[in-house]
Amino acid sequence: MKKAIILITLCLTAASCSERCFLVETESFDDKGGWVADHQAFEKIGSSYLLAHGAGVPVEDATTTVNVPGPGKYHVYASTYNWTSPWYDGKGPGAFQIEVDGNTLPTVLGTTGNCWEWQYAGCVEFRSETAKLALKDLKGFDGRVDAIFFSKREKAPSADYMSLDGKRRKWTGKTEIKNEPKADLVVIGGGIAGCSTALTAARYGLNVVLIDNQPWLGGNAQLGVTLDGVGWMNLYPKLGRLTCEVAGIHPDRKDDKATYWYTDYNGIGGIGYNAYEPKYTVPVQDARSSDLLDAERRLKDSGEEITDARELEMLKQEYIRKNTSANREKLLRDAGVRVFQNIQVYKVEKEGTKISKVIGKDLNTGELYVFRGTLFSDCTGDGTVGYLAGADFAIGREAKSFANEPSAPDEPDQKKMGASLFWYAFPRTEPGVFPKPEEIPWAMQLDADYHFKRWRSEWWWETGLELDNAQEAELVRDNFLRAVYGNWAYVKNFVPEYADYRLDYVQHIGMKRESRRLLGDIILSESDVLAKKEFPDASFTSTWTMDVHFARPENSARFPGWEWITYCTNEEPIARVFKYDIPYRCLYSRNIDNLFVGGRCMSVTHMALGTVRVQFTLGMGGEVIGMAAKICHDHGSFPRSVYTDHLDELKDCMTTGIPGTL
Repeated sequence: MKKAIILITLCLTAASCSERCFLVETESFDDKGGWVADHQAFEKIGSSYLLAHGAGVPVEDATTTVNVPGPGKYHVYASTYNWTSPWYDGKGPGAFQIEVDGNTLPTVLGTTGNCWEWQYAGCVEFRSETAKLALKDLKGFDGRVDAIFFSKREKAPSADYMSLDGKRRKWTGKTEIKNEPKADLVVIGGGIAGCSTALTAARYGLNVVLIDNQPWLGGNAQLGVTLDGVGWMNLYPKLGRLTCEVAGIHPDRKDDKATYWYTDYNGIGGIGYNAYEPKYTVPVQDARSSDLLDAERRLKDSGEEITDARELEMLKQEYIRKNTSANREKLLRDAGVRVFQNIQVYKVEKEGTKISKVIGKDLNTGELYVFRGTLFSDCTGDGTVGYLAGADFAIGREAKSFANEPSAPDEPDQKKMGASLFWYAFPRTEPGVFPKPEEIPWAMQLDADYHFKRWRSEWWWETGLELDNAQEAELVRDNFLRAVYGNWAYVKNFVPEYADYRLDYVQHIGMKRESRRLLGDIILSESDVLAKKEFPDASFTSTWTMDVHFARPENSARFPGWEWITYCTNEEPIARVFKYDIPYRCLYSRNIDNLFVGGRCMSVTHMALGTVRVQFTLGMGGEVIGMAAKICHDHGSFPRSVYTDHLDELKDCMTTGIPGTL
């Protein structure tokens, strides 16, 4: 009897709690309108959010219908961030309001505070079981909303976002955990390196899972970065052919224009867009979109005709990228890879020095996934899995004493290569207006003495040079936005040749160059590369220069700590090292037994990263990891043993090539 009373009491308490409050995650809105989903603050808030990314033009409302647990008066709170607060003390530009059942709550949100927090929006009275919500952007300058909390008590949720995760899932009803069947290899990160790793292992018959946190596979490649690196100069000629498939190009194509996959310009190699298969030039037919495709849609909806040859070429390239990404996904699924997209891995569990599982959150629904595996490969670009597992890592520049690198500083520091975004402006029949510099004091302040006459970005627009690009991805991106808006504010208003141009497209996901590097049994250095040191486990071949980026001194003088204009070293004589072979021992963690390391977080110094970081080269490294995973699977062993006990088998795989590859 007593147990029954206790059970009834607990049930009534749970019901009472559920009726007192509920939460709406904005990324799950039915119609996002002109808002875009962004995951770059995940390390801060444990969630993705919606961003009003309108380049100064208010975006269309995001709307949804929600179930109300019970009638009555509710206090409304929004999880938001005044994103210009790191640089500006006044009211920020990320203003928005919340509308409930057609009634706009009076409080303007997102313009105050200096961190992610819950801001009070007002009260609403619910009388029915459902309600219609809308996010109303007021400025078009990147207001952001993570979630909306309704409570019968006037009390905001905790500002400790990461500890709030369990409650958030209860408030949204997302309590189920999806346990996926155990895999032989779990690859985290769906860039070119991750896709090559997964596809290689699958073609050897392994049970493979690939997890990525974006809607399109390809990482920086699908965001717009060219796949550089020469694939035909490998120590093992069969390497590179699978990466061609992942990249969407044919390894043996030679047409009358001589534009084929190993186009070798400036002695370092790269892939021109006209080297892609012609079938990829058809329009994308996919519910997923992109910043550039969204910009095209807005133009068409407004009746604007796109006639500028430069813009048409940019759109063509985007269609190629997105079709290539869709085909990349099909290629992996056809090989048996279980592909999971829009999943952010944020927890790791270990058994001793081995990873047993990784836990990810669906960035659209908030659902949790558990992925178990025998082997894991961190291809995140940020070394996220290794970091969470306690793997040894480095970030920033090593001191000269570390490896006697001629280009290293005397003392270690946190300088690194940063991230970039693409943006463009074109002449328009209705060019509109853009605020003058003094009207947006939160942006970079440019003037007649210092500005850039540009209609689009270039690689040397780069920010986050002294920030942690893994932990502070949102801050790095936001600093770039300040630069774009600040420069355009001057150019649009004071450079006559751009008066009839309109800023229609600014990317919102940063394209990173450098982050954490996970340390293996060898840490490849600039000294190794310059000496062309021969390693017994030499594997894939890099052909890029010692290409490292630094802030331009004049930009540092004006914007110390927040630089955004860079130069590179690849024209200096010391940088022009061509063709050297990377040791396999750079491709696994030295202290996490079952963790491979792929992509730009492989075991190299900051200086050596400048040579291995281009995508085609990293794809070939992924092929080697996939081969090593096959050997580990065959012998019930782990990555280090491939070098110590089975190196001849790895060499045989690299010599004979991957089954089923062109």
